[in-house]
Amino acid sequence: MISAFKSASPRLGSIVGLLLLGTCLVGCQSDEPPASYVARVGDYYLTQDDLDRRLAGMGGPTSDSTAAREQIIEQWVTRMLLYREAQRLNLESAEEVQRKLKRQRRSILVTAAKNQLYEEASLTPSDEEVQTYFQRHKDQLTLREPYVSVRYLSTEDRAAAQEVREELRTLSASSDSAWNRLVREYAADTARARKWSRRYLPQSQLGSQIPALQAELRELDVGDTAPVVNADDRYHVLRLDRRMAEGTTPQLQWIEPEIRRRLRIRARKQMYANEVERLRSKAQADGALEMP
Repeated sequence: MISAFKSASPRLGSIVGLLLLGTCLVGCQSDEPPASYVARVGDYYLTQDDLDRRLAGMGGPTSDSTAAREQIIEQWVTRMLLYREAQRLNLESAEEVQRKLKRQRRSILVTAAKNQLYEEASLTPSDEEVQTYFQRHKDQLTLREPYVSVRYLSTEDRAAAQEVREELRTLSASSDSAWNRLVREYAADTARARKWSRRYLPQSQLGSQIPALQAELRELDVGDTAPVVNADDRYHVLRLDRRMAEGTTPQLQWIEPEIRRRLRIRARKQMYANEVERLRSKAQADGALEMP
């Protein structure tokens, strides 16, 4: 079997790769089928909870679309068919696969150790740390692209979207109470609609979050409302309230999320370096480390 595996390894590479993922791919396996499931391959079941977790992991506006759902189901079925074929061929017993499985196991454990390290420590920058970073690096924090402030929401009803658009065309940029009412009554994702209306966002980031409106966003003048766009089973409404040009010296509130991200990354790197040094010193003291 090992020699057969070696001769066919290019052809079966994708099958062997599935063995390295183990139960991460297979979903639920049971002698008794679950009460309900989305798809089945042999004794393996893709439940609605499994599907929801995969959709949530995608993020973005397409994470709840019909197309995304169908894509995940099709990928799961394909992988499980290959996984069952790998089991039938007993590829797990191949020496090369065993080496890869051992490396994968070590990699998973190392990642788990790093994640536990980060989870046990506070990596949330304080307001004082954010302010200090901003003051020290203000000259290097000029906007590298336009930042925009928008009113945006999506809804499943076209007539509702048109009504929101008409109201936005005459709504003052400072009319937060009227906007909050529209969000409450019509928005499919109220949290996103409120969050985006309260902060400046990089224009490219906003465009990537709502690809259907990316071209419209680039062309809009301040105060303009884009035509209603139908995409991903929803109707999208967008008005551009403000645009800050590239090269503008920002206010802290515009780039605070980015500063917090940078500080978290810096803290993680420092924490990782400290832990590795601690483990190195301990291994040396225990006589468990030898290196050139």
